[in-house]
Amino acid sequence: ESFRHISNAATQKSVDKLIDVVSAHYGFVGEYYQIKAKLLGLKALKDYDRYAPLESNACNLPYDEALKLVLKSFGHFSKTFKDIALKALNKGWVDSHPAPHKRGGAFSHGSVPSAHPYVLLNYTNSRRDVFTIAHEFGHMVHQELSKTQGYLNMDTPLTTAETASVFAEMLLFDTLKNTLSKEDLIPLYAGKLEDIFSTLFRQVVMTHFERRIHAQGDELKPENFDEIWREENERMFGSSLKLSKNYDGWWCYIPHFVHSPFYCYAYSYGQLLVLALFGLYKSQQTPQSREKFIQKYTQFLSLGGSKSPKELVSAFGLNLESDKFWLIGMGEVQKMLEEFKELVNAQDSIFSGI
Repeated sequence: ESFRHISNAATQKSVDKLIDVVSAHYGFVGEYYQIKAKLLGLKALKDYDRYAPLESNACNLPYDEALKLVLKSFGHFSKTFKDIALKALNKGWVDSHPAPHKRGGAFSHGSVPSAHPYVLLNYTNSRRDVFTIAHEFGHMVHQELSKTQGYLNMDTPLTTAETASVFAEMLLFDTLKNTLSKEDLIPLYAGKLEDIFSTLFRQVVMTHFERRIHAQGDELKPENFDEIWREENERMFGSSLKLSKNYDGWWCYIPHFVHSPFYCYAYSYGQLLVLALFGLYKSQQTPQSREKFIQKYTQFLSLGGSKSPKELVSAFGLNLESDKFWLIGMGEVQKMLEEFKELVNAQDSIFSGI
């Protein structure tokens, strides 16, 4: 896997620390899915049930309202972030809605230093689409800031590519926490936790799977792959989820294992790195310390790919090769899970009193 660490500008020690910390906290996943089974009224949650939505009513949020929420989130954090987003909207950098023959999905393309970023969205009035706006606008801010590094250094490795986008989602999440009803907060938290589980924990499961299949001395049969895949997934889900027999073969639909070996951990690396930085931001107790963090974070983004993740994080006085750094991010996951449990318990208390 060392060749992948080189392309990701990551050290083996930092990757090992990340994987150790995430693996040690698999229990968060099982705890969440046990609660979700209860919310869905199921005695046993199957693997195909785990992404069932908890929202009882479909959200219908107009695009203008979504933009106001994103701009409010950005403005509360940094005037620079909000100004770049406003400039993008005013100058037509954003293609926002579905249209005939338009490709699906969403992305922000950094282009070249002499041009602005281009953002593609397909907004359909869902709350998830609001997070997509925040995510892609975060990329756009990152790309606009980092183009000062020139063409060769403006792009980042995979390990820091999602820094601004996921951080922007967390800013929006913070805003929505203070504006939504408790009824709406439960599916909001559930959606965010499930995104984190997919990006953080599940990708580490995939990395454990890859490490094991490459460590085998003999040629593996399909059933050997199935067995290893199931074992690694069961380590994460524990008794919270019943994996169907068909799930055993799900390893074979993931192209990274063949075309981009050891690619998956970069998703986890980037996710937990951002959560650690966000946790550090939230821990700042004074306006002065928060402003100091914002300045360092803006500089972090402005450096693009000119420095390694380890060098970028060291500006905050932290070390990517230490448990301490990754545990800050894991603390944010735990905090979110505890807040989710409080919301569910409060809802149970209300219904039990009727």
